Amino acid sequence: MRRSVLLTILLALLFALAVLGVLRQANPLYNFPSLDNGYYLYIGQQIVAGKTPYVDMWESKPPGIFYLNALGLWLARGSRWGVWAMEFLALFSAAAISYFTLRQIYGFLPSLLGTLTALWGVSAVLQGGNLTEEYSLPFNFLAALCFWLSLQQPARRWPPLVIGLTFAASFAFRANNTGVQMALVLAWVISAFFQKDVRTLFHRLLWSALGVLLGLGLVSLPFLLNGTFDDMLNAALFYNFAITKTAPDLLGTFRGGLTRIGIPAGFGLLGYLLLLLQVIEQRRLDPWPLFLLLLWPLEIALSGLSGRGYDHYLIPWMVTLAALTALLMDSLLPTLNRYTEQKNLQTAAVLLVLGVFLSLNGLSEYGQTFRRLAFERQKGIEIDHPVAAYLRQHSQPDDTVLVWGARLAFNVLARRQSPSAYLFYPLLVDVPFSRQMAAQFYTDLTTKKPLLIVDTALINQDLVPALDPAIRRAQFQSGKLWPTLPENIHAVLQFIDENYQLAEIIQNYPIYRRK
Repeated sequence: MRRSVLLTILLALLFALAVLGVLRQANPLYNFPSLDNGYYLYIGQQIVAGKTPYVDMWESKPPGIFYLNALGLWLARGSRWGVWAMEFLALFSAAAISYFTLRQIYGFLPSLLGTLTALWGVSAVLQGGNLTEEYSLPFNFLAALCFWLSLQQPARRWPPLVIGLTFAASFAFRANNTGVQMALVLAWVISAFFQKDVRTLFHRLLWSALGVLLGLGLVSLPFLLNGTFDDMLNAALFYNFAITKTAPDLLGTFRGGLTRIGIPAGFGLLGYLLLLLQVIEQRRLDPWPLFLLLLWPLEIALSGLSGRGYDHYLIPWMVTLAALTALLMDSLLPTLNRYTEQKNLQTAAVLLVLGVFLSLNGLSEYGQTFRRLAFERQKGIEIDHPVAAYLRQHSQPDDTVLVWGARLAFNVLARRQSPSAYLFYPLLVDVPFSRQMAAQFYTDLTTKKPLLIVDTALINQDLVPALDPAIRRAQFQSGKLWPTLPENIHAVLQFIDENYQLAEIIQNYPIYRRK
C-alpha cells in the first residue's frame, strides 16, 4: 500500500475518532434533545409528514436546518440517528477540508493540530448538537480554502464562484454564520486598494456574486413555487433583524468566548497576537494574514449581535481558531514541524494511538451503542422519556399535544403534533411579529384544543408561568418570569384553567387533559 494512501486512512480514522468524541453529547441513545434541537427535529418530522415550514410550523431560522433534519429523519425512517449521521458528516468534512487547507499553508503537523484544536473547541460549545452553526462549518472551511486558491490562481473563476455558493449555503442555516465569506471579501477589497488591482477584484466579486445568487435562488425556489416565500423571509430574515441588539457587547462576547471555549481559544489568542507581531515586523500585510486579522473580530461581532450569548453562537469561531493554532505551531515549533513533515505517517499513527487511548471511555459507550443498534433493537435505539410514553399511551396519533414552555422534544418522541404553528409561545420577544404570533396562538389554542398539555415551567428556570394557579401567582409576584410575556398571556392561561384539569404528574412534569 502506498504511503500516501496509508496516511490518508490514518488521518481519516483520527478525524473520525475526534468527531465521535465531539458527538458523544449528541448520541440519541443516551441524550435527550436540547431546546433548539427539539425545534429542528419537530419541524423536520412535520416536513416528512407533508407539512409546510413557516406556515404549519414556525421558527425564526432559514430553511436549511429544517430540511436537513427532514432528510436525516427520512433516511433513518424517523430515527434521530439519521440526524446524528448528518452531524457526523458535517464535522468530518469540516475537519478534512480544514486539514487540506491548512496543509497548503503551514505544513503537516500545524494543520493537523489546528484541525484537532478546532474540533476540541466545537465540543466545548456544541450544547447537544444539531445546531445551525455546526452545519455551516464545512462550507466556511471550504470558503477559506477557495480564498487561498484564489490568491494562488487569480485568473481562475471557480474559487470565487464556490465562495459565493458557500455564502448561500451558510446563510441558509443562519445569516450570522457567514463571517468567513464577509472577511475574505473585505481582504480582497483592501488588498486590491493597496495593489491598485481593480480588475482582479471585479472578477472575483462578479463570480462570487453569481455564486450567491445561484445558491440563494436554489434555496428560495421551493418557497416561490408554493407561495410561501414571504413567510420564509419574514421568519428567517426580518424577524431576526427586529430582535437584533443594536449595540452588541464585543468585549463581553470575546471574554465569554474565551471562557466557554477554553484552551482552544487560548491557542487562537496566542496565534492572533503572534500574527500581529509578524505583520508589524515585516511591515507588510498579505491577503491571507489580513483575512485572519479581520475574521476573528468579525466573528465576535456576529456572535454577539443578538445580545443573547448562547454557547453555540461561538461555533463559527472554529475556522479562525484552526488557522491561528496552525500558525502558532508553525512559528513556535519549526524543527518539530520539519521532522514530522518527513515522518508524517509515523506522526499520524502516534496521534491515532494517543487518541484511542484518551477516548477509551467514549469508545466503550459507542461499543454499547453499536451492540444496541445491531443486536438489541427490540430494547429501543433512542432515548425515550416517561412523559413521551404517557403521551403516546393516552392519545391517538391525530390528537394534538401542547408542550407549554416549548420543549418540542416531547412532541418529537411522542410523535404528536402541536396545535399551533407558533412554537415559542410564551417565550416571545417584544416586536410586532410577536404580537401577531401571540394572537394566532390564542386562536389555534381555542379552536384546535389540544387533548393534552405538558407543563414544563419547572425546568424553564421560572421563565414560563406555571399552569398551576397557585405556583403562577407566586411567580408573578417574584418578577422572575420572561420579561416580555405576550399581552394575551392572561387570556391564554384563563382558557387553560377553564378547559383543562390535572391528569398526571410524571417526573415533576404536570400533564393536563381537556375536560
